[in-house]
Amino acid sequence: MSRENVEVVRQAWEASVRHDNETVLSLYDPEVEMEWFTHGLDTPTVYRGLDGVRVAYQDLFGVFADFTATVEEWIDAGEDVVAVLHMVGRGRQSGASVVSHEAHVWTVRHGKLWRLRIFRTRAEALKAVGLI
Repeated sequence: MSRENVEVVRQAWEASVRHDNETVLSLYDPEVEMEWFTHGLDTPTVYRGLDGVRVAYQDLFGVFADFTATVEEWIDAGEDVVAVLHMVGRGRQSGASVVSHEAHVWTVRHGKLWRLRIFRTRAEALKAVGLI
């Protein structure tokens, strides 16, 4: 099942890049939970449900005038999928350029994106899924 999980996460990612919100939302479990670092906070904001997903993306794009994220690596971890990201953005208010790396851990349940946890490093994400 794990290859299928990677494919579900990849499909959601690709739909997101295309701004195909209908497809993206169809791939989320209605009870999705996202732990997302926003507004430079060290503690994640937790978003729940499909309305929470919408708010999370509004928060993200409210902070950045320009934002691109590229998946550098997909890692199959059974029910979890790790996506190692390279992100580039420009602050909406400050105009400051931001370049960062982080790792997203998606847990897939019944073929849907059920939980997202974001880690500052690849190593933290791999530890969280038991690969190191």
